[in-house]
Amino acid sequence: MAGGMGAVQICADSALDRRVAIKFLQPGVHGRRIKDELAALLKMRSKHVVQVYDVLQFNGDQIGIVQEFIDGLDLVQSVVPPTDLGAFYRQLWQIASGIADIHALGVIHRDIKPNNMKVDPEGVVKIFDFGLARDDGPSAATMGFVGTLGFAAPELFLERSTFTFAADTYAFGATALFLALLGLPHGMLMAPPQPVGTTAFTDLRIGSDPATALPLAEDVSEVLLSCMAPAPASRPSMRDVRDTLARHILHGRHQALLVFNGRASILNKDNRVVKLNYPNVGSAQIAYDGLRFVVQEIAGEVMINNQQVAPGYSIPGSCVVALGGAHRRGNDRKFITFDVAHPEIVL
Repeated sequence: MAGGMGAVQICADSALDRRVAIKFLQPGVHGRRIKDELAALLKMRSKHVVQVYDVLQFNGDQIGIVQEFIDGLDLVQSVVPPTDLGAFYRQLWQIASGIADIHALGVIHRDIKPNNMKVDPEGVVKIFDFGLARDDGPSAATMGFVGTLGFAAPELFLERSTFTFAADTYAFGATALFLALLGLPHGMLMAPPQPVGTTAFTDLRIGSDPATALPLAEDVSEVLLSCMAPAPASRPSMRDVRDTLARHILHGRHQALLVFNGRASILNKDNRVVKLNYPNVGSAQIAYDGLRFVVQEIAGEVMINNQQVAPGYSIPGSCVVALGGAHRRGNDRKFITFDVAHPEIVL
């Protein structure tokens, strides 16, 4: 079959009794991109990115990349109307996780789209085809347009422009919209694409029947919309996108262990509020809303990880709560350990 930068052949690995995909890269074509693709794929160790097993060289300049073979259809060929909100969140979370893993290695994929994703037999979404990947940095600049209409960020249409991880973030947002609508608005298919409307992710429905609307959570709609902000700097990191989706997938399953004055207590869906009090010094009320642990009320001197906080503060993870300011010493301050247990997302 044809690949983004060469032919792809499905072969049998007789030594390990498995099928593999060998992508043959054309010699002498796009040398920089070939180098970047190899570097990116060889570094990948992600559940949601195809694994590279080996790199072969033939006749001096013919290169073949031996990689994990994912059978079946890509997400364009297999796309169906989303009818279950939880399943939709999990699908987007898997894609966001794969892109976040790619970015964690300092690599930009630069051709994120449903065509470059498949679901393996265990239901895991895998991102493949790094034919356009190149390392992030000052030299990562476009030389004319390279990409896929509808999924390419606006800055990639400039004659020469330094691009960043935000290009993949835009493509993720477009992919999410495609999977929700089974297509993209006409304006996004223009060169360069037109900005999407502010209600792009709040009016999702199957067909035209309002009764079939997917009630996306407000913060999910907001983060998906921000992925396609015209300005790259206004787009969130894929790690933040992933974590926003994860909170909703794990709604009501988070748990925190607090130890105060030698006594332990649990904060979870069955015990949603805890009050911490040191008379005449400081007090705080912390609540679990099913998504996060939030400081609801504060009186006096309250610090978290040595920072003054205010009502509405969302506790990001395990921390230390101090009742009493840093100027106090000894028994004039009380410390409460706050350990958050993050449940695993099961696909």
